[in-house]
Amino acid sequence: MTTKRKALFLSGILLAALGVGYLSYWAVTSWRANREAEALQSLGFTESTASQTTLPESSLAMSTETAPVSAGTTKEPYVSPIDFDALWEVNADIYAWLQIDDTDISYPILQHPTDNAYYLNHTVERRSGFPGSIFSYNVNAKDFTDFNTVIYGHRMDNGQMFSNLKFYRDESYLKEHRTIHVFLPDRELVYTVFAAVVCDDRLITSYFDNTDPFSCQSYLDWIYGNRDLNSHVLQDLDVTFEDRVLTLSTCIKWEKQNRYLVVAVLTNEIT
Repeated sequence: MTTKRKALFLSGILLAALGVGYLSYWAVTSWRANREAEALQSLGFTESTASQTTLPESSLAMSTETAPVSAGTTKEPYVSPIDFDALWEVNADIYAWLQIDDTDISYPILQHPTDNAYYLNHTVERRSGFPGSIFSYNVNAKDFTDFNTVIYGHRMDNGQMFSNLKFYRDESYLKEHRTIHVFLPDRELVYTVFAAVVCDDRLITSYFDNTDPFSCQSYLDWIYGNRDLNSHVLQDLDVTFEDRVLTLSTCIKWEKQNRYLVVAVLTNEIT
């Protein structure tokens, strides 16, 4: 075998070894992430299913759900289906739980007090690497009282994190999966999705000011004015800067300059 052929042969073996190593790494990473997700699910939920209470999609009338209270009695306090005490033993940065009806998206939401990029590449267990976590920047209040709370998550090829947001590119899927639940220790927030759009990669929490009504309305105008062919905006809800909005943000495969947003408005608050 000539020196050139030997070099090519060795290069082929090296590339094959690197390929096997890469695939093995991702296989182990995916397996570990699945195990961690299953453990969190069993740890977090104190009930087998979450509340399905929603308001009609045509109504934006915010309400606080209460049970009838007889004279001389007091209303029973809200009991979350999420065991936050157990979750806080794993990571005190967990502050809410996100669930989208009839999807695989059901994860704790985290927020690092000082490093906004930390959970981009750290799991709930603070392990470095993919798939990261579902998280918000510390510019957002953890009680979801801001005009727009932005939640970030990776688009993983194995279906984890916010991967399945891609299905919202189908308008019929959007219409059938409009209810998002956010569970807090003392309440449940129910959101109704009204848009799923492809946008540029601007940092929303820096570009739009939650404290400025004009800027808040500009964000809505930006969403409603989207003309991308893979975007859908439903017109049955009249969302304004006076509402409270939830934005789920993830990347788009092969489009580093763009982000995919699923945007919902608060339509019920259960205490």
